[in-house]
Amino acid sequence: MELRKLKSFLVVAKELHFGKAAEKLNITQPALTHQIQQLETELGYELFDKAKRTNNRKVELTEAGAYLMKEVSRVIDLLDRTLKSAKVNSEKSKQLKFGIPKTSLTNEIIEVLQNLQIKFPETTFKIIECSTVISVQEALFKGNIDIGITTLPLVFKGLDFQIFREEFLNVIMSKNHPLAKYQKIKIEQLRNDKWIELTRDLCPAILEDVEVYCRNVGFSRDANIVQEVSNVELLVGLVDAGIGIAVFPSCFQTNPEGIVSKDLIFSDNTRLEVTKILAFKETLDQEYQETIKKLWNR
Repeated sequence: MELRKLKSFLVVAKELHFGKAAEKLNITQPALTHQIQQLETELGYELFDKAKRTNNRKVELTEAGAYLMKEVSRVIDLLDRTLKSAKVNSEKSKQLKFGIPKTSLTNEIIEVLQNLQIKFPETTFKIIECSTVISVQEALFKGNIDIGITTLPLVFKGLDFQIFREEFLNVIMSKNHPLAKYQKIKIEQLRNDKWIELTRDLCPAILEDVEVYCRNVGFSRDANIVQEVSNVELLVGLVDAGIGIAVFPSCFQTNPEGIVSKDLIFSDNTRLEVTKILAFKETLDQEYQETIKKLWNR
């Protein structure tokens, strides 16, 4: 038995007029009459007094029809309330997919998640690991994630963002390195050093700029890379062991204790800036967009 037919019956029972009921239901009167006839056939009894309708042109419920009207009204009301409650619960338990690049620092991820969770306590943020900052943007573009940590520039259309951290590119090295006593290190001072690198598919585009600056002062950093690794933890471990040095954002906390982070200076005393953002599609729910914008608005 179709719910549609029961709802049609309920409208006719309340209006006691097939023409007005058909108009409310936005169907033709013959179609409505056919629905009621089908319903009566399925139930096995009459819902409206056919004799009075034929002889007096008057629509009246039979005793069975009046009982059914009462019970159907109760059931439809319960169904509507249940559906509304389900919708509310669905919104309260909303889940957003949160993309992070493999190179993200744990404390950075936790900081962003905590800020989001405070503002959206009823939302669950499911972490989706992406290989690079660019793959985070690609996942956003394809709709595989809802928000994500990445860096400027954005390379896909239809994305918006909010800056949550601006920092510089530093060099990390063992505390036993000859240059560890200096706070600022010029790129040309590292011409004889060995470098530890994340695998090429994980490296942000900014490292290409580093190579350009190196070549401008007469050496190739790329040629001095002795290890390429696939995760930050191993990179840090190799630097701590004195195997080589590495470039890393200035937010890096010197942990383990055997590592120091130094300002990396390029030509004309410039430093390379890393702008970290929380990106999202322009189609993301407006409430989320507005709150994210305010969260890190400076």
